[in-house]
Amino acid sequence: MSVHLKRWLGVSGAAVVIAAGVVAGGSYWRLESNLKTVDLAEEITHPRPPATPGRPLNILLLGKDDGRSDTAMVVQLNSAGDQARVVSIPRDTMVPRPQCGGEPPAAIAMFNSAFSTGGAACSVATVELMSGVRIDHFVQIDFNGFRDVIDRLGGVGIVLPEAIDDEKSGLHVPAGPSTLDGAQALGFVRTRYSIGDGSDLNRIVNQQLFMRALSEKISDENWLGSPQKTLELADVLTKSIVTDTGIGSIPKLADLAGKLTALKPDAITYVTLPTEVYPPDPNRVQPRQPEADALWRSA
Repeated sequence: MSVHLKRWLGVSGAAVVIAAGVVAGGSYWRLESNLKTVDLAEEITHPRPPATPGRPLNILLLGKDDGRSDTAMVVQLNSAGDQARVVSIPRDTMVPRPQCGGEPPAAIAMFNSAFSTGGAACSVATVELMSGVRIDHFVQIDFNGFRDVIDRLGGVGIVLPEAIDDEKSGLHVPAGPSTLDGAQALGFVRTRYSIGDGSDLNRIVNQQLFMRALSEKISDENWLGSPQKTLELADVLTKSIVTDTGIGSIPKLADLAGKLTALKPDAITYVTLPTEVYPPDPNRVQPRQPEADALWRSA
């Protein structure tokens, strides 16, 4: 099981499947009771893209910060299970938003407004509308839980090409190698104003860099080889995530992990949705066509 778990962690950068690794452990029921789920079949009532055989398995990862979706990535695992792609969606991308619950559809809205409007299910529906691909599952991760996990790991090492001095977040990291604790790591994946042009696109670069470093940390230090370490991480994480009912139990998470047997960390690529300036508001972006549609079709 630990091999499966390591490969899944390399895909998501989130430790959802660490919980799956303790399916045979004595804390099963405690971990199971920690999990919170959303039934997408009930929440999304309009027609969805078909779940056709042979297509990638698509999992939407959402980072929740103060009631908002601050981070969105679509993990796409090919049908053979040996290649994966992670597509980052800038939160200020202007896209059409479908009807969510009692809220009417919007012809154009910021992507992250979907979560504020109708939670994770609305984010799933919005990704499906903008991409035309079926989202099979979602995992929503609370950023405070993310911070606690990094602290439990003893920090994560990164190498920065240039220093970050962000007075707004209080993050000060020199150029070169550094080890970030939980609070610093949270600041690192959040910061945007002190890097590059201050756009969300620069922040996504940081997030992808950190995901790679986190997966290397878990693998290099064999955190999942110790039942006690695995349990400690799982207890933190299962308190901090929400999933769809399709993977919303410890056995279902374990089954998902088992499907990733053929995936190796070096077979995972990270890309960002192609965007361009949104003409009515230069502080926003919109999908750049035809590149954006081509990206989704290429999975």
